[in-house]
This record gives sequence, C-alpha cells and structure tokens, in this order.
Amino acid sequence: MNSDSEKVSSSSSSYLGYPFKIEGSEGWAGNQPCVHGPTAGCYRHNPKGLPIAWNERIPSDKKRPGFFDRLFSNIDRLEYDEIQQSTRIWSSLHLDHSTADPLDPIHKSIHYSLAYYHLDWVRKAGSPESQRARANAIACNGVVVGDAKKCLPDFHFSITPYWYNDSFLVRQVIRFTIEPKKRNPVFGRESVYLGWPKKDWVFWPCPHVQHRFQEYQFTETRGLMKASMSFNTKKRNCLGDWFRDHTEWHSIYGPDCTAWNCRYCCTDNRVNINMVEDKIVVNIFTYKDLGSAKNAHELKWLSALRPKGPRYKRSRAELDMNTVRTVVLAAFEAEKETQSSRTK
Repeated sequence: MNSDSEKVSSSSSSYLGYPFKIEGSEGWAGNQPCVHGPTAGCYRHNPKGLPIAWNERIPSDKKRPGFFDRLFSNIDRLEYDEIQQSTRIWSSLHLDHSTADPLDPIHKSIHYSLAYYHLDWVRKAGSPESQRARANAIACNGVVVGDAKKCLPDFHFSITPYWYNDSFLVRQVIRFTIEPKKRNPVFGRESVYLGWPKKDWVFWPCPHVQHRFQEYQFTETRGLMKASMSFNTKKRNCLGDWFRDHTEWHSIYGPDCTAWNCRYCCTDNRVNINMVEDKIVVNIFTYKDLGSAKNAHELKWLSALRPKGPRYKRSRAELDMNTVRTVVLAAFEAEKETQSSRTK
C-alpha cells in the first residue's frame, strides 16, 4: 500500500487548520467512504472516533443542503497537532456531481459514501495487485448500536469492494439479532409491531428495491420457543411504478432465504431469516457489479447511482441465475486464495 497511497502525517503542510493538504500535485483529496465528518469513520478506519482526514467539499449524500446548513456552513474544527494516519485517496478528476455523488446507503444509519472517484482511484492503481490493495483499503465494517426503547437491535455490517476481471464489485452484509424480551404471561406470546419511525426498519439494496420489516413474534409453548417475522418488499416495474410483495417467515418451517435481484441495475440481494438459540437472526446480503469504472457515465454505475436515471435492463435468465452474486462470490474466493498464499 505504501507504493500507491500517501499517509497523513503531522509534518504535512496545513490547509484550513488541518495538518494535511486538500489539494496538491496529485489533484484533490477524497474521503474514505465511511468518513462523513472530522471525527467519523467505521470500526476499521476510526474505531475511537479520533480526528481524521476529511475533505468537507466532498458530499456524503445526494441531499441538497438545507437553509441552515447553507447559512452556517462554517464547521467548528477541532484544535489538534496531528491526526491519525489513514490511506490518502487522491483524484485528478474534475470535482462535480458526476464524480463525487455517492451511492445511497442501504440503511440510513450505515454511512458508506461510495462515489465514482473511489472506483476511478482503484482502477488507476496500475498493477492488479495494487488495484486489489486499493479496493481492500476502502472496505469497512462496524456496528451501529441499537435503541432498546424503540426495540431497535444492533446492526452489524461489513462492506467489501473487489477489483476482479476489470470490474468493480461490492459485497455488503447487514446482520441483526432479535431476542425475546417480555411475553404475555397468559398467552406466552410477545408481539412487536415495527411501526414508528418506519425509516428505522427500511433497507434499500438498490434504488429500485426496498424492504421494510413490519412485525415479529415469539411464542413459548411448554418451554419451547417458536418465532415469526414479516416484511414488505417494493420493486419497480417496467413502467416505473412500484409493486409490493409480502413475506412471512415462521421458524417451524426452518430458515428462509429469498432472492430479490434487481432488473434495472446490477444488484443481487438476499434476505435470510433463521432462528438460532431462540433468537431471530436476519442477514441481508447485497452484491453489486458497478462496471469497469472507465467513466462516470457507464450504465452499470449510473443505474445504481441515480434512482430516476437510465436503467441497466437485465434479462430474466440473469436474474434467475444470480449472475451478479456469482461473480462477486468468485471475487471473494479469489481474494481468500490470494491472502492464503501470502501467509504460506
């Protein structure tokens, strides 16, 4: 990594109070996808929430700044002598919406702002080994702590990009566990409707597919526990309208794994629900093929980035064969073999 990335150090030239350059001979400095503020970051890049390199000119989402955001745009910067080391992401691209706007997050609480300049940075690394190293440098993982008052569990997440066969791929996993708490002493049942706020239970694998978890239930009979859970899925049809599908899972029928592959961008998605030691365990797997990263207007990238933009129309055979998931898992296995060979 040292050959293709620059490390932050306290001896670097200062810019706007930061001991590092925002602009230089290599272009402008981008952010790690998980860094959306001067002390932000995932468990891998900033586990202690320390000051970290952050270019405030780079948007963390595609939302327009509100009135007060524009009025009070000056951010209070922390006073410090140095910031922790982190991989520097330099870009010589023109800084505009096409290069800096990020993909929307799968869940509002999981910050991972992957933009085209990240893809371009990985592609231009030079050798395949450097490309793989750069892709690994922007992998993130962590835990979003839940809220017991709202029956919201912890969300464990991992996001892993790959550069494989001249394509930029991403594997994202979100896992949460729900434990039984208070059951009705007469009926031995605990029913929880996940109503408000609804956005806490909404997941967007891509701009064209949405899952919203609705309800779960635990029932105890003679000391034995069973559970159920339901969620709604919205998908866009060929006319751009939404149609809804309802999924109900019951533990007595075993684990459920349903594929929700998108027809209008290269995203495959699976929702896996199982009961493990009297707890409901949900895994949401998302696999993306974002294209060759040769330009910011490639259809595979645009269809994943812009909800109302051009669509990459996949055939029914591609959906049924889980083609995106297959190639991402192939990249995952190739990376495992590479790491294994290095340890020998």
